[in-house]
Amino acid sequence: MEAIQNFLSDLVPVLQALGVFLGAYLVLLWAASVLWAYRDIRRRSEDVSVQVLAVGLVLLLPFVGIPLHLILRPPQTLSEKYERSLEEEYLRNDIEEKYVCPECQRPIEPDFILCPHCNTSLRRRCSGCARVVDLTWSICPYCGDDGTTASRQAPTVQASNYRPSVEKTTR
Repeated sequence: MEAIQNFLSDLVPVLQALGVFLGAYLVLLWAASVLWAYRDIRRRSEDVSVQVLAVGLVLLLPFVGIPLHLILRPPQTLSEKYERSLEEEYLRNDIEEKYVCPECQRPIEPDFILCPHCNTSLRRRCSGCARVVDLTWSICPYCGDDGTTASRQAPTVQASNYRPSVEKTTR
């Protein structure tokens, strides 16, 4: 019986030291969770009241505040929101099909002949009907002119026949 009492009396200081170490570990774990919650909410929100609420929740409710914080926190960080907005803007720009100069990449109107920024030729006027056509087209889709003299005369006759009827309707 005396051996058990000696064993228990020797065990009490060890258990006390173990309790102190366990308590210190839990306090450090709680402090680390408060620090983590502070850093996490700063990455997710710029609103100071939300930051104070999140840190206060973890500070006042040790070990229960972290799961609550994980449930209530905003789903995206500020950098993820920014990247997503950039991606959406990029996709929106692709959908809108803005015309840009092939040289300087500045916006232009679809019917510009020259870039107003760098003076690059974008389109040309057809010699047969004077409409704006793309530089890469070998033939005018409006009058059929391909730049030769034989094809210029035939569409010109058709165009001259067509124009008086337009003038009659506009008068």
